[in-house]
Amino acid sequence: MGRKSSGRIERWTISLKPEIDQLLERVAKERGLNKTDLVESIIVEWAYNHGYNKIIHFNFRDGLISVWDYLLNETVDLRYDSIKKTLICTRCKATYCGHIGAALKIPEVRKKLKKGQIIIEDI
Repeated sequence: MGRKSSGRIERWTISLKPEIDQLLERVAKERGLNKTDLVESIIVEWAYNHGYNKIIHFNFRDGLISVWDYLLNETVDLRYDSIKKTLICTRCKATYCGHIGAALKIPEVRKKLKKGQIIIEDI
């Protein structure tokens, strides 16, 4: 269930403690991702949290917030679940990630949040 390559250039080999590898394996499986995509989503979230990444453009349509991720150079959809009143990142397969965190800083999204139209599940 992988996605097609988005121009990855660098390939890294790292050694992890077995406990960390098992944790990544478990979380990736829970989210329906491979470990590489999970680690990439963790790095992207870190980049947003530390000012190294940004959303270039966003729009609302049909229950989605589409954001253009600068570092990934691609559109990422955040699906609004009207029953749970939460956002789900279709790329990271999470209810909170760097994309959602950055989107929540957008004034128009914050308005919807304040009106109770969007809630964020605890991670």
